[in-house]
Amino acid sequence: MTRTFFAILFALSFLVAAPVLADDALEQVSSTQFDAATIAKGFTLESGDGLFRLGIRPATLNVSTRVDVKTLDPALMAATLPTDKTLVGSIYLFDILNKTSYDGKDFFFLEIKYPTEASSMHGRRRIAFWNGVSGAWEELPSEDSPENGSVRALIHLPYARLAIFDDKIPEVGSASWYAYKGCDCAASPDYPKGAYLVVSRIDDPTRTVTVKVNDYGPDRSVFPDRVIDLDKVAFKKIASLGAGVIDVRVTLLQ
Repeated sequence: MTRTFFAILFALSFLVAAPVLADDALEQVSSTQFDAATIAKGFTLESGDGLFRLGIRPATLNVSTRVDVKTLDPALMAATLPTDKTLVGSIYLFDILNKTSYDGKDFFFLEIKYPTEASSMHGRRRIAFWNGVSGAWEELPSEDSPENGSVRALIHLPYARLAIFDDKIPEVGSASWYAYKGCDCAASPDYPKGAYLVVSRIDDPTRTVTVKVNDYGPDRSVFPDRVIDLDKVAFKKIASLGAGVIDVRVTLLQ
């Protein structure tokens, strides 16, 4: 997946249907009927809350169809939500109603923006879709874009319930050190720059240091158990540099 793919999303004709609230007020529906001429140009649809976009490239659909985009209250699927991840925002649904209009050869482009209250957080965020057959939320290959405040993905289904999930922030794990600014500072894969964290040793909780996050890392795909990288100045306050990696607890200083 490359950023070039997603650039296409914003080059498409931008069409937004007027949202219509469902009778039970738990879902907001935007319905649009597209004719053959519009399908030939490609288009982008937006959810009623403005946080979800569905991009369809020219000629991806074959015949006219109605397309629904829904914003769902999470309460509708509360029983399905995973316990090891945090739902970020609402759940969205798109539906190409005329299934014969889609042959499955091309992808649809998805973008979900973070809600305002979550925009300052880094995250291991992915778009997932609800697989009704397996009864589970399954991740899509996604591109988390903190600078744009959104997550983007591709999908080749004509119907899907979608949401952003963020792994719950682990408190316990390993910490290493690196030479960066020479201060009581650290790199975190979970907390935004500017956050203050208290880092304490697991084997001796009395040895603690308070650090300010000024960098992003380490990469959890490479170091799955690493919860923080301390500047060597901060690391030396709780362990010798020769220790290399130690077990710690990291908590946010409120």
